Amino acid sequence: MKIRFAVIDDAAFLRELIKNMMSNAGHLCVGEAENGNDGIRLVDSVLPDLVFLDMVMPLRNGLETARAIKEAHPDIQIIGCSTIDNDAMIEKAHEAGFDAYITKPFTKENLLLVVSKVLPQLGESTHGRG
Repeated sequence: MKIRFAVIDDAAFLRELIKNMMSNAGHLCVGEAENGNDGIRLVDSVLPDLVFLDMVMPLRNGLETARAIKEAHPDIQIIGCSTIDNDAMIEKAHEAGFDAYITKPFTKENLLLVVSKVLPQLGESTHGRG
């Protein structure tokens, strides 16, 4: 089965890049949002297996968004995608509920490697929808 994923990032080109990389690997994008508030509503409505989440966004940043998603849906995996690459921020991300963190720019191989680490059953939908 395909991984059902959502992308929350204020940069449209990055949302498109992640969607293309994941779709080309056989997975299904179930939605995208450009800020944390819209992202939380999206996740609540489509219940993806995996969320790609930017750290710096308008209205609600990645840390706040991750906390809200994990509080409501602790089984949804979150991968942070950011240009911020310092240990203190990565630690804060994990404390907020991120399951993994990848720095921009990244390759398709790097992205899929991180996905396989947070969803080792690669391809199994935890929500029973394919």
